[in-house]
Amino acid sequence: MTGNAFREGKVHVVADRCGTCIFRPGDPMRLAPGRVKDMVNAAVSQDSAIICHSSLGGQNAVCRGFFDRYDTTPLRLARALRLVEFDQPASLGGPVAP
Repeated sequence: MTGNAFREGKVHVVADRCGTCIFRPGDPMRLAPGRVKDMVNAAVSQDSAIICHSSLGGQNAVCRGFFDRYDTTPLRLARALRLVEFDQPASLGGPVAP
């Protein structure tokens, strides 16, 4: 997990998937074919997470779509230890996606 999604002793996760979440059907971000799969494979192989694009440039948070689908060690531990903080996209200071 790059960025600052772990801060203040908690793993910050976006509360809801944004309208352009890379895990929504129909490729709302218009990414190159296979890009999401590559991002997921990299995050899982590094036992990490994907940072939500809505939080880039501000206080980072884990993508809710990734959080709901993948069980990496840091996310599993954060859940078990109740160290997950759900943030609203607007509170993160990055560009808010529709």
